[in-house]
Amino acid sequence: MFLIFIKRMGNQHMNNNEEYHEASILIPISTFIDKERLIKALHVLSIFQKLKIVLFHVVELKSRTSPVEAEFFKSHVDKTKRFLNEIKEWLIKQGYNALVKVVVARSISEGIIYEANSGDYNIIIMMKRKPRKGVKKLFHKSISEAVIKHARKLVLIIPTDF
Repeated sequence: MFLIFIKRMGNQHMNNNEEYHEASILIPISTFIDKERLIKALHVLSIFQKLKIVLFHVVELKSRTSPVEAEFFKSHVDKTKRFLNEIKEWLIKQGYNALVKVVVARSISEGIIYEANSGDYNIIIMMKRKPRKGVKKLFHKSISEAVIKHARKLVLIIPTDF
């Protein structure tokens, strides 16, 4: 799953009587990204002439007793950064300004919600995965539902067939 957070920057520049806006976008990514859907989602945001994209990943602690220290998860963090850097380079080739950020949190939804609520973001755009079927559906905790419930921001859901 990946999410896009938009941060409306305070700076508005005037150039030849045209107003242009800057936006900072945070995209949490799990282990896979559909580049076609990503570009479509970014196209929706084309009203912003300058986009800063932060590729964001939450390393989830499986145990409540594990220490929340980045050193403890260094190999996983490094592997994730390499994966995200490939996407970053691809986005740069598409004309976007992109950065990478990896954090450690007790849960994925907790990490995303904390980032959304503590940052100066205006909207969260979430890319839905295909729905689970059967028994898995009963035991699955939806990250997007948790973000909708606890984030103090506007949440926009992009369906899988977008």
